[in-house]
Amino acid sequence: MKRPLLATLLCCGLLAAVPAMADECTADDAMAKGAELADTLNRVAYGDAEMLQRINERLIELQVEDPTRSGHSACEAYERITKEVEKIEAEATADTSN
Repeated sequence: MKRPLLATLLCCGLLAAVPAMADECTADDAMAKGAELADTLNRVAYGDAEMLQRINERLIELQVEDPTRSGHSACEAYERITKEVEKIEAEATADTSN
């Protein structure tokens, strides 16, 4: 169950970002950013269904808040998602240390 959610997150990020790919973000750059996002997701939430759910909910909120963001490249989209995942990780760490 955990793997399909992770795959869904990655696919959603890819599908949302592909139309916005700009010249400064090559396909190789986008692939590297996607791999970085996958590594971040694995580090932060692998085996933690609660954390995966929290990330999934936040990414859905981001899409609702700003679904198109046509001014960004695929690389920027991956970076945005990676930063959100790291922010959620920091919040979770702060919650557990209190």
